[in-house]
Amino acid sequence: MQQVSLKMSVDEVQALLELVDNQLFRMKFIDSKIPGHKGSPEKLQLATAAVSRLKDSFQRAKGHRVRGTV
Repeated sequence: MQQVSLKMSVDEVQALLELVDNQLFRMKFIDSKIPGHKGSPEKLQLATAAVSRLKDSFQRAKGHRVRGTV
């Protein structure tokens, strides 16, 4: 998988996290209830992993300990 590096301010990451967290919630709990919706478990898993990594980066930038790190 190709990787991308990106520099963002902590405020930009926080704003982006709010948006993607809301969208992820919608993908998990709302879209699945819409008639005719075709889910994509692979896409949901990738999105969940990406949001988790973004949250960890944000926490590190704020000076908090992140799970799995010392």
